Amino acid sequence: MSAGDGLTPAALAGVQAAVALGAAVVLPLGLRLLADAGLARVPAPRSPAWPVAGALGALALLLPRGPGAVAAAVPFAVAGVVLLGVAARALLDAVPAARSAPRRAVLPGRLAAAVAPGTVAVGALALVADRAGWGVLGFDGDLLLLTVPHMLFAGFGACLAAGLAAAAEGLRPSRLARAGAAGVCGGVLAVLGGYLVSDVAELVGTVVLTGGLWCATAGAWRAARVAPSGPGTSAAPRAGGATALAALAAGASVVAMLLALWWAVGEVTDVPHPDLSWMVATHGALNAVAVVLASLVGLRVRDAPARASLAADAGRAGRAVGGPSTAGAGAPLDAPATDAVPAHAVTGHAVPTHAVPTGAVPTHAVPTHAVPTYDVPTDPTTHGG
Repeated sequence: MSAGDGLTPAALAGVQAAVALGAAVVLPLGLRLLADAGLARVPAPRSPAWPVAGALGALALLLPRGPGAVAAAVPFAVAGVVLLGVAARALLDAVPAARSAPRRAVLPGRLAAAVAPGTVAVGALALVADRAGWGVLGFDGDLLLLTVPHMLFAGFGACLAAGLAAAAEGLRPSRLARAGAAGVCGGVLAVLGGYLVSDVAELVGTVVLTGGLWCATAGAWRAARVAPSGPGTSAAPRAGGATALAALAAGASVVAMLLALWWAVGEVTDVPHPDLSWMVATHGALNAVAVVLASLVGLRVRDAPARASLAADAGRAGRAVGGPSTAGAGAPLDAPATDAVPAHAVTGHAVPTHAVPTGAVPTHAVPTHAVPTYDVPTDPTTHGG
């Protein structure tokens, strides 16, 4: 990667705005989604410490290079180290999926979601080095600075969106979702490696990342369009909003990544291509707002009715047996369920025997219609077939 022309003042302001959006908004939102999906063990995902650390990182870019800017970047660097540990543990947790044939289809999504928090550490290292005026592996100046938003959006945001989109489809994600998760994850890592090897290797990584992001956003759009939503219910407008956001992300990813390919090809050949300032204003802005942020918000909106339905159904089931129940609350997005009631909560009986011992409740206290048959079928062999 060559430096080309330096960033213009307008482009530098764009980078600062992108880092603020990524570190203080996208990162905390993504960590909540990651924890809710059960794909990684994020410590205190709803803690204000995450957006505060991100805001301090953004503040560091507004300060002159030196000790003050480095001090402001340190909390974000600490967050990056913590998330590197989260990523390592999530990768280890994904290993059993690779060894189990029935669950192997979920592996690309789990790997993409696991890699996502680890990329934040790379961006945090680049931020501290830039504010200190250091070089890292031969990179400094604008290229080192651009690594920060690149890792927040192409790294954390895109990997997480692709991983969550695949996980949201359950134990049998579509081929589009699997290809998207694998392509985005592999492409981000290949681009990082390409920085250290050659412009040709970076171009190869960009091609892989482009294909992966197109597959991931197209798959998410298709899944959002077929997501169940009862007309006249609160789920209907939510599903419409999720579909619109997914469509925006899919369309914007085409334009944004064509620009990335143009730039990468131009770095390898003599083809005229945009400079870094122009790429910040076009490719960077589209990826940050219209692809990554729209994808994550769309996933949150799309799955909110499902989470609320699980909690409501669990509450009704608990009241039916004469006590509270938390089954299904906070269930991961990839929970192997085919109904409103999670599969792990259905044992083949309308009322689990461990919850209501035989004879403990008179038959008139639990009528046969207490749990509707379309929620919990009495014959599991005919359910979901």
